[in-house]
Amino acid sequence: MISQFSSPIISKQKLKEDIFKLTLRSPLISKTAKPGNFVHIKVSSNSYPLLRRAFSVHSVDKHKKNFEVLFKVVGKGTKILSEKSPGDMLDLLGPIGKGFSVPPKGETVMLVAGGMGIAPLWFLFGNIIEKIPKERLIFFLGAKTKKELLYCEKLKDFGVNLIVTTDDGSFGTKGLVTEVFLKEIRKRKNESRKLKVYSCGPQEMLKKVSEISKQYDLSCQISLEGSMACGVGACWGCAVKLNNGGYKRVCIDGPVFEAREVVLESNS
Repeated sequence: MISQFSSPIISKQKLKEDIFKLTLRSPLISKTAKPGNFVHIKVSSNSYPLLRRAFSVHSVDKHKKNFEVLFKVVGKGTKILSEKSPGDMLDLLGPIGKGFSVPPKGETVMLVAGGMGIAPLWFLFGNIIEKIPKERLIFFLGAKTKKELLYCEKLKDFGVNLIVTTDDGSFGTKGLVTEVFLKEIRKRKNESRKLKVYSCGPQEMLKKVSEISKQYDLSCQISLEGSMACGVGACWGCAVKLNNGGYKRVCIDGPVFEAREVVLESNS
């Protein structure tokens, strides 16, 4: 059930040049949010900007009754949010959306994150790290450049299989994260029925991950972004086309979908 409430900012961290993490207090979100859910935040106390901004729930701390959102400054709304301080109050709607389905034991799990796509996948990772043997957990982490990579050291400390790529080759393997993902899938094609793929990132990346998953008959869940005006399913501004010719709303029917269910258009 979606609720509207006010949350105080507990802390703000600047992780990279334009990337921030906010910790907010909310007993409701910390208790009920699932990986893949998001919150719709009113970034200012006045009417500008008019529309709320959607942010994935990045992690929760049920004991402290806190949760985190991770974001990159890309426009006026996120710029305003980045200038907030601890103690400031934010008006929120949440938790919203259909989240990821947690994989059963015995499966090999592949998390494929591109850029800020790590935001919802980090929450999922935290939910499964104690349930999935580390040798069965592979984290693909891609970014344009080293400066945009997040949590490499943390993931190494967890001891998971970490595969890192950057478009410019400044860290890890040079190239797209989908290229190394495809190579790994080809090596494991005989065990495709035991592979569970979860992905979030830019549209072009998700399109390629979806194509690979369909080609090798993989179970793949992708978290989409959409232009969410209302965030509660009323306006249909975030509609995504389905393979059966129909449409669903990213906000409440998603943002997580089975890759084989949706049609992703190219940005070009």
